[in-house]
Amino acid sequence: MPVILFQMDPLKKINKETDSTYLLALESIKRGYNSMYCNPRDVSINHGKLIIEASDMKLKNSELKINKSTKRKMNISDFDVVLIRQDPPFNMEYITNTYFLNISSHSETNKPFFINEPRGIRNFSEKIYPLYFKRFIPDTTITCKENIITSFIKKNKKVVVKPLYEKGGDGIFMINERTKNLRTLIKRNTENFTKPLIFQKYLSAVKKGDKRILLINGRPVGCVNRVPLKGSFIANLHLGSTAKKANLTNKEIQICKELKPSLIKNGFFFVGIDIIDQKLTEINVTSPTGIKHINELSGLKIEKEFWDAVEQKIS
Repeated sequence: MPVILFQMDPLKKINKETDSTYLLALESIKRGYNSMYCNPRDVSINHGKLIIEASDMKLKNSELKINKSTKRKMNISDFDVVLIRQDPPFNMEYITNTYFLNISSHSETNKPFFINEPRGIRNFSEKIYPLYFKRFIPDTTITCKENIITSFIKKNKKVVVKPLYEKGGDGIFMINERTKNLRTLIKRNTENFTKPLIFQKYLSAVKKGDKRILLINGRPVGCVNRVPLKGSFIANLHLGSTAKKANLTNKEIQICKELKPSLIKNGFFFVGIDIIDQKLTEINVTSPTGIKHINELSGLKIEKEFWDAVEQKIS
């Protein structure tokens, strides 16, 4: 049976009812895989070798548990599959972890299979990656320059502002030319016009939903429409938006096809993309979520499809 390493957030920090990593781990144990846990601080380079301090994962009363008493040092090559699934923020600690894990790519074996490749995660920021596919995205500027920001707001009227490296809707707000104390607001969030932010044309159709599409090995396997609360434009489910059943449009299928070669080339086996009004807004490559809601609304078992695809990869 394959040996699987989940590098993820502590169980006490995640919502076991909806967390996609939790569902993937449950399914791996049900299949009899030797499933193990670590977090980024358990990764070291010792005498030039990449060492992981990992603990066994098990089921107890149908719940996932980590057996800390089994924690032991292992070589990265002991694992068949490594899932890098801790949530952002994407900071220097996150980047350093990808550097460490990247060392294994110079080993003599093809093990482990990373989901997703540490080099890809490091090189392609989730909110910047869509700019490689310009014809599918809303009008977007990334800058800290006051004159560029002012011009962009004047052109697009309503503008959504996003931090580059946060997650789950954190730090997102909307502005227009009439926003009270606009310059002060932008100055504060750009840290006195020194930190770039994403400025994106507001898409009014977000009221009808922000679609999350999950892709395995470049192929779309399910989607969910996340409808914001009345009066809000932020569609993250944990912030109160409603999950609605959805199907892919022809345009969305086209977007997935266009993304596939780049995803595969850069080692992105499991990805979640966000689409509003047929416009690509994000490509989530770190720890995409949505499995639970898609399963419930569409009658799918994406965690099963995920591991079936992994088995084909490592066989």
